[in-house]
Amino acid sequence: MGTISKAKVLSIKEHGSEIKEFTLQLEKNHYFEAGSFLQLTLEDKEDYTRWPDCRNFSIASAFNDEGTIKLIIRKVGVYTARIFNELTLGAQCTVKYAFGDFLLPFFDKKSEICCIAGGTGIAPILSFCEQMKRENQLNRLHVFYSFKNEEEMQGMDVLNSLVPQGQLHLFSTRQEIEGISNRRISFDDIQKSGINLIQSHFYICGGEVFTSNFSKNLTTAGAENIYTDEW
Repeated sequence: MGTISKAKVLSIKEHGSEIKEFTLQLEKNHYFEAGSFLQLTLEDKEDYTRWPDCRNFSIASAFNDEGTIKLIIRKVGVYTARIFNELTLGAQCTVKYAFGDFLLPFFDKKSEICCIAGGTGIAPILSFCEQMKRENQLNRLHVFYSFKNEEEMQGMDVLNSLVPQGQLHLFSTRQEIEGISNRRISFDDIQKSGINLIQSHFYICGGEVFTSNFSKNLTTAGAENIYTDEW
């Protein structure tokens, strides 16, 4: 059923004109798995009767005792435009959490974790980074992340500080940035990385075509553990 909680905006970070990163303070802080998503509504809601108009967003941070969570939201329609206009610093919304099965493997604590993300699809991957640090498992983590330009590079503080050297692969599709490949991620990049395609766990998060292409290529190559989250 999920936990219903008020959430107050603690900070807002802008990534260009179309993407904002919100840090929220939960009134009810209940444990959730890294990779989960929530439902956010701008309406004042406290019970489990008919849920009002809302949008789903991946939680871009792991559970913490302070009760703060991060969301990365792209303005793509009428409701997200309302969120951009109404969810200002100090404002309050209502969330219901946590949902989803885009979660880290529960039993396998040895195989590599390979995350492939496009744009705001990096959100659940950031929660993986934080969770794997707490479990001292960062050596297993590989991240392939594609974004449009420098403005839309989200979560770079987390990625640069937590993903092991040589295991963070960045791609800028519309701007030349020093030290970053100026193109899209290709399946060839995954193959050449030396990751074990059979035993590794692959997490793909992005648009429908993005996730479908990588999933198909990995399946053809014999990958057995593929998880997707598309929008």
